[in-house]
Amino acid sequence: MTEEVKIYVYSSCHISERLENDDAVGTGGYGIVISSNGKQVEQISGGFSFTTNARLGIIGITEGLKRIKVSSKIIVYISNGYIIDTLTKGWLENWKKKGFKKKKHVDLWKELDRILQQGSHTISYKHSKEVKFSKDFQLAEQLGKGMSGKRNLPNDLNQYDNGAGLFEATDNIQTEVLKVEDDTPILDSICVDASTIENPGVTEYRGVDTRTMQVFQNKYDEATNNIGEFLAIVHALALYKKQNKELKIIYSDSAIAISWVRQRKCKSKYEQSESNAKLFDDIKRAVAWLENNKFETKILKWNTGAWGQIPADYGRK
Repeated sequence: MTEEVKIYVYSSCHISERLENDDAVGTGGYGIVISSNGKQVEQISGGFSFTTNARLGIIGITEGLKRIKVSSKIIVYISNGYIIDTLTKGWLENWKKKGFKKKKHVDLWKELDRILQQGSHTISYKHSKEVKFSKDFQLAEQLGKGMSGKRNLPNDLNQYDNGAGLFEATDNIQTEVLKVEDDTPILDSICVDASTIENPGVTEYRGVDTRTMQVFQNKYDEATNNIGEFLAIVHALALYKKQNKELKIIYSDSAIAISWVRQRKCKSKYEQSESNAKLFDDIKRAVAWLENNKFETKILKWNTGAWGQIPADYGRK
């Protein structure tokens, strides 16, 4: 007798920053509930720091299918339209033929494809809106949200690389990340953050001491979030050096902005125009400052998964 299996997948991701490739990353979890012939047979959950909602969905499908050992008629319910289209419109097969060139999440798609090739199932993929209020999908949602709220989850993506070699030693700048343990942030520090309405769009950045007293702020009519994060770090460095104050630590939740500071370059692809001339003038000044000044300040990645949102956060996510 062919097993009739339903796999309910829910993914939840609390966005903390946006990468230069426009991926929105953060801490998230997935929940999976599997039923066979109408009876619930398994519950699965997991989570990661520095991941995306799409990646969690792909992982969720893969982990669910791994549990199905006998030939079955399977329906997978998931809310991500990109994943459904990839698996139902022949995109995955086309990507394979072209070697996955310029595609995201290649590691996960390859693993899912391996699982699909191993099985002898008949699989269909449907949007979860069809079962949104079912007991099994609501349980999957509860499992996913529960995991996304946990601390000290392992990293999915390599947040400290982004192709920039972030931890190579330099003479001028120390960029480090504290170990993820049951630690707390160092209070003798400055936290910076930026907020962009649309991207690019109206952008604000600010710095606060880690006890949440605002130190500085700035605003542009149009910029990107990563540029705002970069300028906020340099603003903090320059402000304290000008005042002859010792600034031991700057926290930022943007790995990209930290890498740009380390390289003394703003590597955004955002183009200059008449409307953003002031922004690009400030970028040039920031880069020049980094090239001509030395400092001992450590620039650290804020551990959002363990500590919650950075104190300079605008609360607009």
